[in-house]
Amino acid sequence: MNNNAWIGIDLGTSGCRAIAIDATAKIIAQSQQPLANTFSTPPCSEQNPDTHWQLVKQVLQQLTAQCQGFEIKAIAVDATSGSILITDHQGKPLTPIIMYNDSRAVEQSKTIADLAPAHSGAHGASSGLAKLLHAQQHAELPSGFKLLHQADWLNFKLGASLGITDENNALKTGYDPVNRSWPDWLDSVTDRTVLPDVVLPGTMIGQLSTQLCGDLNLNTVPDIIAGTTDSIAALIATGAHEIGDAVTSLGSTLVVKLISDKPVFLPEQGVYSHRLGDKWLVGGASNSGGAVLRHFFNDKQIQQFSEHISVKAATADFYPLLSPGERFPVNDPNFQPRLTPRPSSNVEFLHGLLNGIAKIEKQAYHCLQQAGASSLNSIRTVGGGAGNQIWQTIRQQHIKVPFIKPEHTEAAYGVARIAQGITLT
Repeated sequence: MNNNAWIGIDLGTSGCRAIAIDATAKIIAQSQQPLANTFSTPPCSEQNPDTHWQLVKQVLQQLTAQCQGFEIKAIAVDATSGSILITDHQGKPLTPIIMYNDSRAVEQSKTIADLAPAHSGAHGASSGLAKLLHAQQHAELPSGFKLLHQADWLNFKLGASLGITDENNALKTGYDPVNRSWPDWLDSVTDRTVLPDVVLPGTMIGQLSTQLCGDLNLNTVPDIIAGTTDSIAALIATGAHEIGDAVTSLGSTLVVKLISDKPVFLPEQGVYSHRLGDKWLVGGASNSGGAVLRHFFNDKQIQQFSEHISVKAATADFYPLLSPGERFPVNDPNFQPRLTPRPSSNVEFLHGLLNGIAKIEKQAYHCLQQAGASSLNSIRTVGGGAGNQIWQTIRQQHIKVPFIKPEHTEAAYGVARIAQGITLT
């Protein structure tokens, strides 16, 4: 019997989760811990890098204790996209982790807008590059400082060399995924030596430190494998991997991701493309989604009223938004919600909302394909709305492709598969 195991660590917005899998990709152990409440005043959003590391180490200790009899072969990490910190040349943090939703760098984003190509992922006040420029201008940084993404910091603490990142985490810092390089225009705003070296997800970037091997009571030394962002790890977990496979996330917002043979860049609508092996992952997000449903109904009501929906009944033509403004598939900051007239029946109103979001999903995939992405062949569904079978039936009325049940939905599982060497080609 093969007693090898591979570990994936997912550090998300609310906590850390780790999963160990065996040679057949079966889950053999898992552990999770919430992230302690952190308070920042918008537009700031900062967290303590040492707090993150201690949380990861705690979860890893709990996980490896469950893996008695298994030899840990490799570990990979995913974390939030666009979250960065600055360290000195030895890896000591000089700033907090400036989180993905920190949007202070408005002036810096204007500088980037004048230099970066339209398709660059570096646009916007919350991009990794904008955060770097803000730190350069507002902190006294020593020579030889380094930019690390959140995942890079964890890899370094595990034992990898300082200043290595993967192609997916590098995107919002200005990395060019088409030419697979840091572009020349970055020289106008920073010294490129502060940027990490970029490798493909799945590349071995080091080995677990001797100290950690001892702390975890490991007899062999696991490899550290370059991971990816949390959203891409979650997609890998679903089993989607062929061109035309898509994943719809029915969370607070509606997010669609489609595996394509070519990239699509619609930066004004928040649509970018990540490398996924020799394919591309094209994604976009609407302002509609589950947050609109929860504005009107609680979870129990949604479940109760859904059971009484007649999916063949006509519905109102709703475009469910909580406030004016839509980014994708319509790009209009003044786009008005359509939620009236509200039916007297709660069942009919919920039907109209679910139907409206389903129509947006259809339009979103159509928009990606009109922009040059591959044809949609199948959909896997994740997020809080994934378990609503009535909603899926409504969606299938609009989108005529197979709806496939995901194999898994946890990002930690997806990045464990990267640690194991899943082929993304």
